[in-house]
Amino acid sequence: MTALNNLNQLLSRVKNIFSRKASPATDTTPNAEPPTDLSVVSDPRLKAALADIEKYLRDNFGTPTAKLRYKDYANGTSLTSEDATFAVSLVILTTTGGAAHLPDNVLLLGGVTSTNDVKWLAAEMRKFTNVLMQLCPKHRIQHLAFAFDKSESNDPHIVKEADVTCLRLY
Repeated sequence: MTALNNLNQLLSRVKNIFSRKASPATDTTPNAEPPTDLSVVSDPRLKAALADIEKYLRDNFGTPTAKLRYKDYANGTSLTSEDATFAVSLVILTTTGGAAHLPDNVLLLGGVTSTNDVKWLAAEMRKFTNVLMQLCPKHRIQHLAFAFDKSESNDPHIVKEADVTCLRLY
């Protein structure tokens, strides 16, 4: 549960980069368990992209659907995995603007954690990044962005300041 809280904190801070308050597109009950399936995602294009990412996580790491959390926002959607082997936190933005001057159609990878060692994680991140680069054109997502922690914190789960690097894929 701590990993989920840390990933949620990272997602929250990444969203703050865009100088925009993301408001949920749908009302949710505060005590209700977040959806664990793609039904919460309203945009069919984003739903297809997230389905491909979900399939990659399941096929390569055995991540069950129950370990995935989706949120739909007025300006995009997010996916957070709480799988210990390979947990990801990403956002797909569908509108322009923000502090980092990101355009629309951006897939932002905001966090990856694992209980495995750093060497294994680096190799898997390389593979995952390549998969994302292939999926973006397929689902008409023009940019792939990465958030880098610039803070001096001793705790790698706490992001105080982030840089964003954005690649145009087509």
